[in-house]
Amino acid sequence: MSQTPTPTPSRSPVPQPQTIRLVCLTTTLPDAAKQGRIPPREAKTTARYPTGAEGFTLPHLRKPPRFTQIILAEDCTCEGLDTTRPLPDPDAIPAGRAPQSAGQPHNLQAKDVPESAGFSTVSADLPVIRTANLKDRNYGAWHGQALRDLPPDALNIFLHDPDFAPPEGESLRQFHTRIGAWLTAASQGEMAEVEPGAADLSNSPSSSGARPSAPSGKQSRTRSDTNARTHLLIARPAVVRALATHILQGGPEMATRLDIAPQTTSLFTHHAGNWRVRALGVP
Repeated sequence: MSQTPTPTPSRSPVPQPQTIRLVCLTTTLPDAAKQGRIPPREAKTTARYPTGAEGFTLPHLRKPPRFTQIILAEDCTCEGLDTTRPLPDPDAIPAGRAPQSAGQPHNLQAKDVPESAGFSTVSADLPVIRTANLKDRNYGAWHGQALRDLPPDALNIFLHDPDFAPPEGESLRQFHTRIGAWLTAASQGEMAEVEPGAADLSNSPSSSGARPSAPSGKQSRTRSDTNARTHLLIARPAVVRALATHILQGGPEMATRLDIAPQTTSLFTHHAGNWRVRALGVP
């Protein structure tokens, strides 16, 4: 008498760790900094978005990155991106996560960013998120001051003590802590979170299990792409330097030994719980 084989219970697929690629584009330095002054609070610095694929050629990227989100520090602008219409202001909430008011989520606002010829890293529904969390250091009442006009004792402490904070401002250590907190939140998935009702930029299968169709005229993503998000971050060199020191488990003292020039590109990746510095200050 034959026995009916016991069916083997099906196993749920093991979720693959998601990789975050953070491509950082640094802006110019404030004009005041070149003149020996602490930049005014309202000063804006500018980055230039590359007009061709070669602009984002990095040793660790096999092909030009296809961004899922652009994160713009509030004290920066970027030539080549349409940032003229109102953008969401996360205001102390990690970039990519919209603030809530009266218990109701606000939708991220998509930007119509035209693609450059031959350069398909920006799509028309790609959100550009402004965030105050990635602004340069807050110098408080000293914004706009010339260094030569500061009292010598105060200037010496300012230049050599990372725990010194100008009146109504933040210390260098507090600045690094703020930037590190943003990166920690980003690694926990908050940077790439999309609120209900916003454009689906997750690059992952939908809840029904069906893969989203590729836009007309474009190739569908490969399996490796579905487990990766690539974000473009536009900020001042000091911010990118603070991100690098946080990843390297250093502090303000380490930052003085890193030189990240304006208008350069850096690459940080996060996978399986760890951030890595893949490239720094590539021209």
